[in-house]
Amino acid sequence: MTKMKESEIKGEIKGKREIERGKERGNRGEIMMGRRILKGIVMVMVVMVVMGCNSGGVSGGEGGAGGGEGRGAKSLSEVLLEVGRSAGDAFYSFLELVSGSLGLTVTADTTRSKVGEYFSGLGKKLGEASEELEKVAVKATSGVDKSEESNNIKNPIKVAVDKAKISLSALKGYLESLKEIGDDKKLVEVANNQQGASASTKELKIVYRALKGIVDAAVEVGVDKPKESTITLANGTIGVNDAKNGAKVLAAGANAGAAVGEKAALIVSSVRGEEMLASIVNSTEGDATGTIDSDVNGSTSALKFAKGGTADHLAKDEAKAGAVSGGVALRSLVKEGKLAANNGGNDNKAVQSAGITAVNKLLGAVEGIVKKTVNNVLEKVKQEVDKARDLKAAGK
Repeated sequence: MTKMKESEIKGEIKGKREIERGKERGNRGEIMMGRRILKGIVMVMVVMVVMGCNSGGVSGGEGGAGGGEGRGAKSLSEVLLEVGRSAGDAFYSFLELVSGSLGLTVTADTTRSKVGEYFSGLGKKLGEASEELEKVAVKATSGVDKSEESNNIKNPIKVAVDKAKISLSALKGYLESLKEIGDDKKLVEVANNQQGASASTKELKIVYRALKGIVDAAVEVGVDKPKESTITLANGTIGVNDAKNGAKVLAAGANAGAAVGEKAALIVSSVRGEEMLASIVNSTEGDATGTIDSDVNGSTSALKFAKGGTADHLAKDEAKAGAVSGGVALRSLVKEGKLAANNGGNDNKAVQSAGITAVNKLLGAVEGIVKKTVNNVLEKVKQEVDKARDLKAAGK
C-alpha cells in the first residue's frame, strides 16, 4: 500500500514536471515567434522608408520650390534644366505652381470681386513662373564672359528666357488689370421683372484692352487666334423659332418685355467660350461707349451688346450668337451691368442661368489661352536648354 502511494506520488511529480517543461517550451516558442514578428515589422518599416525616399515622400535636398520634394515635385526651373524631362513635364510643373489659382467656377452666389481676385491671383502666379525662368537664365549664363563681345545676349537660353518673361509679364499685367472691373455685388443677381442696365463704359474698356492683349500675346508665340461663331439668331439655327428674342435680356433701362430667359440660355449654350472671347476682342474700344440706337446686325459686337439698347433693336435674326453671348458675359461681370428679366414665372431664374453659363465659358476660354501661351514659351526655353546641353556633350 505504501509502495502504491509512493509510485502515485512520483507519478504526479513527474507529470507536473512534464507540464512545467511544456509551459517553458511554449513560452520559449511564443518568445521566438514574437521576435520573428518584431523582426518582420522592422523589415517592412525599413522597406517603406526606402521606398518613401525613392519616391520623394521623404524630404531631402533641393527641389521643393515647386510645391513639394522629390523628382515628381521639383520646381519649374529644375524641371527645365533636368536631363530627360520634356517640355510637357515643364508645363505640368507650371500647372502645379498655379494649381491653386485655376479652375474658378462661378455660381449664383459668386461676387464680381471674387472673379477679380481670381484674375489677379492667376497674374501673381505668372510672376512666380517668370522668377523660375530667371533662375534658368542665371544658371545658363554662370561663368559666361560678360564682356561686350558676349554680353549674354548671344546665349540662346538667355534669349529664350527673356522672350518668355516678356510674354509672361504681359499676361500678368493684363490679368491683374481685371481685378477692379467688378464690385462686391453678385455676378448674376436677377430679380423678378428686373430692368436691364448697361455695363460701365470705363470698366468695359479695361476688359477689352486686357482680353485683346492676352489674345495678342498668345498669337505672338504661336497660339491660334480664337475664331468667332457664324451662328445667327435666325429661326431654327439653334433649334427654336424666334431665338432672337433671347437677346432682349440685354435691354437697357427696361425689362425684357417677355419671358425670354430660356431662349437667352439656348443662345449661350450654342457657342463655345473661345467664340465668345473672339467676339469680344474683335470689337473696338469705341463700342464701349453709348447704347445701341438702331437695329443690330451681324457686325454688332459683344461690347456693343453689353451696352445694350431697346428690346426691339436687339431682337434681330442677323445678330451673331457669339456676340450676344459675349455681351451677356460682360454685362454679368462688369460693374453696373444688369440683365433684364420679365415679370412673373421663373424667367429671372432662366436669365440668371444664362448669365452664369456665359461667365463660366468666358473664364474657361481666357484660362485656356493663357495656358497655351505658357506652354509655348516653356517649350521654347526647354528646347534651348536641351540644345545647349547636347552641344556641350558633343564638345562644341
